[in-house]
Amino acid sequence: MKVRKKLVLTFILLCFLHLVNAQNNYADSLKQQLASSKDEVDRIDLLGRLALFYTFFYPDTAEIYARQGLQLARKINYKAGEAGSLLSLCLSHTFSGNYTSALEYGLKASPLLADLNDTALLIWNDIQIMTCYRQMEDYDQALIYGYSAMKLFKYFHADSNQLSIGLGVLGSVYEKRNQLDSALYYQQKAFAEDTSWASLFQFMGQTYAKMGHISMALDYYKRGLHNAAIEKNSVAFIDLSNGLSKVFELTGQIDSSIFYANRSISKAGIKTNPEGLLEASIQLARLYEMQGKPDSTIKYLKAANTLKDSLYNRKKTREAQNFAFNEKLYQQDLISQHQRDENKIKIAILLAVILIFLLIAFFLWRNNKQKQKAKNKIEKAYSHLKSTQSQLIQSEKMASLGELTAGIAHEIQNPLNFVNNFSEVSNELVDEMNNELSKGDLEEAKIIATDIKQNLEKIIHHGKRADAIVKGMLQHSRTSSGQKEATDINALADEYLRLAYHGFRAKDKTFNADFKTEFDNSIGKINIIPQEMGRVILNLINNAFYAVNEKQKHASSGSALNGYEPIVTVSTKKHYGKVEIKVADNGNGIPQKALDKIFQPFFTTKPTGQGTGLGLSLSYDIVKAHGGELKVNTKEGEGTAFTIQLPQN
Repeated sequence: MKVRKKLVLTFILLCFLHLVNAQNNYADSLKQQLASSKDEVDRIDLLGRLALFYTFFYPDTAEIYARQGLQLARKINYKAGEAGSLLSLCLSHTFSGNYTSALEYGLKASPLLADLNDTALLIWNDIQIMTCYRQMEDYDQALIYGYSAMKLFKYFHADSNQLSIGLGVLGSVYEKRNQLDSALYYQQKAFAEDTSWASLFQFMGQTYAKMGHISMALDYYKRGLHNAAIEKNSVAFIDLSNGLSKVFELTGQIDSSIFYANRSISKAGIKTNPEGLLEASIQLARLYEMQGKPDSTIKYLKAANTLKDSLYNRKKTREAQNFAFNEKLYQQDLISQHQRDENKIKIAILLAVILIFLLIAFFLWRNNKQKQKAKNKIEKAYSHLKSTQSQLIQSEKMASLGELTAGIAHEIQNPLNFVNNFSEVSNELVDEMNNELSKGDLEEAKIIATDIKQNLEKIIHHGKRADAIVKGMLQHSRTSSGQKEATDINALADEYLRLAYHGFRAKDKTFNADFKTEFDNSIGKINIIPQEMGRVILNLINNAFYAVNEKQKHASSGSALNGYEPIVTVSTKKHYGKVEIKVADNGNGIPQKALDKIFQPFFTTKPTGQGTGLGLSLSYDIVKAHGGELKVNTKEGEGTAFTIQLPQN
């Protein structure tokens, strides 16, 4: 725990440059301690501190120290050191511009830090992953990890510096998305916590500049420049100088614009901020061209071209790394698929063995019926077979449970994430609205109230989505306690047909479809559980109405389907001692590639949020429990018919 606390402190101080003074002395001291240390845990700690120290200035050197620490930590199975080394590699690769590798290291560090309950480093890791996604322009994923860090802040007493950095980077993500009000909201909260890191001033200056508040942008850029000089933060210094140059150009102060662009050029930082130097070179070339100075213009155009070549090579390298990363994920998927195929082969072999046992038992029983000794052998073989079958069924149940658990987790996680995120944002917006009300600014309060209302609508939507998934899951898993009773199947089908039609009309006033019934009145009553079978019929009819409604939408848009008349038909008849209930539609039909999967739990062809994929699976189980069969006949473009076959007695 002591080592991890030192690692957290080092990360805070070095990552954000609060101990940059006396750099060489600090590094030399760490190297001397490393050379003399015999304790492997201390050596891992020293390697981590050296890696974090060099990250900002020489990320390649930082990577060397981090990899040494990672190798040693894994050798002695020191999980805290392994997590810290992975986090250092994530940071060094970020500063090298290799965001794919940085992201891979950060994602590997997350579960280790969670197992260690190291909330402080877990927050830093989430912030760093958020930064990677921001640099890769995947702002939705960046927000997910930003909110993850914010959630951890509620359960961990973080210092003001850590909280300020998390809020500031989150605000910068919103600024990249051009959601400037949200960006300013988080940046101001960050500013209230800690104003000692220069990049925050650059974030706020950029937001104010986009909002057109030139004087505010100038103020924050200049104050940030002062902090960057104290920190010796060349990356922030370049970005802040470029920001000032652009603002002065907008106000027509060309000399001042040139002055600050030249300050960017004069700073070292090509390894960690080549984009900033390229931006300054292009800015100077344009400004000198405006002043009619061709020599200076050509000079900085050449410098810009050199930097473009460097960045182009970096981009190509990054694209190759992205391809390799995606290829690695693809290979992992292939391995998983191979394992699943092997399991299927094993099950097939086991079923073949069971079939062989059954055949052997049958021939022994037939040929040795009169011999008591052979009969005993058959009974023993049959007992062994039943035991094997029970074991197989149990194995299948456990495999199905694993698949259902994965499906439920996948289905329910997304709406829950949205509910949590929009709830947190709404809570913060309420505080902001109260502040505006206390100031008397009713217009701003109304705007915030509108945002809160929109968030609540989204919470309700995703909450209902999660509720539907859970209810479907419970229906799918429960065992019915209903009793079979003599039921008029024609009346039951007619009742649920009308119930489904009016239900659709209640949800969508524009919905309109014809329906008809073709009932065999000679069937009489059959023994079923009416509630269960009614649920099956209702589900099939709802699916049919959905199919014809989707086809009608395309027809009404002026396509070749114009003149299409949607119709759903429910029919019953007796057929060779069985009762058939058929639900047919003239919709689009089911694609052939989906036909084999329609009875699987959680499989649906409907858009996300409109279906749970449990209806047909549940219906199939209910019909099977009644001793019947559920069949489907479909043709793409023409329609689908589901047939329930039940024993008449």
